[in-house]
Amino acid sequence: MFEQVSWVYKKMYNKEPNNNYSRNVDRKFSDTLFEFISSVESVLDIMLQHPASLHFLFHSKIIDRLISQKLSKNIVTRLLSTYDESNGELIKKIVPFIGYKSIKPSSNTTATIPLTSSLVLIRDKQDIFSFSFDIQQYGKENINDTILSVNDWLYSRNISLVKNSVYCFDTIWREKDNYDEILKEKKHSNLLVDLITHDIRNYHQIIQTSLELVISLLKKNKIIVLSPDSETIFSLLTSAENALVKSQSFVDNVRRLERLYTQKDLKLVSKNLPDAINNAHSTVERTLYNNNPHGKKVSLSMVHGDHILDINIMAEDLLVDIFINLFSNTIKYTDQSEVKIDVTIKDYFIGETKYWMITISDYGNGIPDSMKKELFERYYSKARGAGLGLSIVRALVERYRGKIWIGDRVYNDHTQGTTFGMIFPAVL
Repeated sequence: MFEQVSWVYKKMYNKEPNNNYSRNVDRKFSDTLFEFISSVESVLDIMLQHPASLHFLFHSKIIDRLISQKLSKNIVTRLLSTYDESNGELIKKIVPFIGYKSIKPSSNTTATIPLTSSLVLIRDKQDIFSFSFDIQQYGKENINDTILSVNDWLYSRNISLVKNSVYCFDTIWREKDNYDEILKEKKHSNLLVDLITHDIRNYHQIIQTSLELVISLLKKNKIIVLSPDSETIFSLLTSAENALVKSQSFVDNVRRLERLYTQKDLKLVSKNLPDAINNAHSTVERTLYNNNPHGKKVSLSMVHGDHILDINIMAEDLLVDIFINLFSNTIKYTDQSEVKIDVTIKDYFIGETKYWMITISDYGNGIPDSMKKELFERYYSKARGAGLGLSIVRALVERYRGKIWIGDRVYNDHTQGTTFGMIFPAVL
């Protein structure tokens, strides 16, 4: 059955809410549609392409009929619809009775030129009722300021058409279900991370303060001097304090890494690479357990072009964390009391695109070839403990559209130290 009909609704101002719409509905179209809905035995699936379609369902009393069937016959109705903020109140009314999932609307749903849309109903996965209509929306902020003209409608039992429509509906519904579940789990995960990191930080602070007080009291009252195990006691207290600081560093890295992977609205600005490297050098020279526990002297040699002010990339304040983590790693795996780090910055072109290439070389213990690839894989996807530092490095480098790799300072001799290399798109 295929018919041409005309159906129009338009919001009329200065009238009561229940009389907002004028209707001119073809009787045959209306009767067939309501008969189709009334004859549903178990499941009715509805796809709405345009937000205005939901208003049509309400003002043509279809929603009332669907709710009535839910209450009397326990009919399962699933509704897929593009979401619009103006539909919020309508959605609240239907969700107790109708399964609802929103999908992202196309970019032209709020245009002021006529648009073609459609509404499809699938009854018990056996037959279909659908119609298409033109939409003229005059107000972008209020979806009710709309003229909707039905062009044609179709009732069909065509097996191929039904199967294809059912497949499309089920696929979209399932993918949206999975997406919603992922978002739900992500929110739950973020909440757990917030709670854990917040509470553990508080517990760490209590333990840290207690340890400091115990050590201070022992020294003040010279209790430890009288004990034959004084050296062991001091060693245990110091180990506990250091482990606590490492634990807090781990918690901070977990939180930082989680934020890096979840933050989508990046606000990158031009950042100077030499400034970030010098700031990182100043930070790691301080005697902090996380960066430089034994107060080693860090000698930094940096070579770059003459135009230092122009060595910029698009990044944020976290840029300095890349170099802090790399320098800290060098300090940790250098046995000498003086840690030498050589940094080179030069331009690098891929086609016509300019990059800045940074190499950071140390004179530490080095990394065997067999571990190099495994190192980044481990730190990136299977990080444990202190390994999160390099996870953060890689996450930040990729965050700024860069690449990172690892090699030997002296070719083919890993025992002479390690070189980390990175490239970033240059700010022109």
